[in-house]
Amino acid sequence: MKGFIKRLFLLTIIIAFCGNANAQTFVRAAEDGDANAQYKLGKMYSQDGRMQKNIKQAIYWYNKAAEQGHKEAIMALADMYYYGEDVEQNVHLAFTYYKKASENGNYEADYALGEMYAQGVGVAKHLPTAFDYYKKSADKGGLAKAMFKAGTMLYEGNGIKKDIAQGINYIKMAFNEGYPTALEYWKENQLWQYEE
Repeated sequence: MKGFIKRLFLLTIIIAFCGNANAQTFVRAAEDGDANAQYKLGKMYSQDGRMQKNIKQAIYWYNKAAEQGHKEAIMALADMYYYGEDVEQNVHLAFTYYKKASENGNYEADYALGEMYAQGVGVAKHLPTAFDYYKKSADKGGLAKAMFKAGTMLYEGNGIKKDIAQGINYIKMAFNEGYPTALEYWKENQLWQYEE
């Protein structure tokens, strides 16, 4: 039994050392300007785990990576400020980061911008612009939730010109992608009756 406890203790020390050594590798690479290491270091600081949670350090490293156009770092900052995760909520700053992420080809950011324009959060409400972002996220990013939003807007003519056939097409694509809300909407509105 003593041998087992001794081996378990040594294994714990080795794991802790390797985790710390791995974190030190990220610190060195981040300090040398590696955007991916900066993002990973920001992520480590944003959660309890390998390193002690430190939101100021997380934001610092996310910003360093974001300055180099790192897509995930930009989204991390956008989400933090949009949801007020460990920081004071700032939807205007979130909008700025989502816009930057969208310009870098992040289709989750396009969806988020669609939501912001649809609800008038952090920006003036404008349904045609919301639709454009949903459509971009659906068409180029393949996001089922964006397909559903674009589809319902088309089907209902919500802020844009009504196009039942195109709306049904997007809604069907969304439930074929496994988006459960789309299937519920399909059944509730008996959209199957429009199929040939």
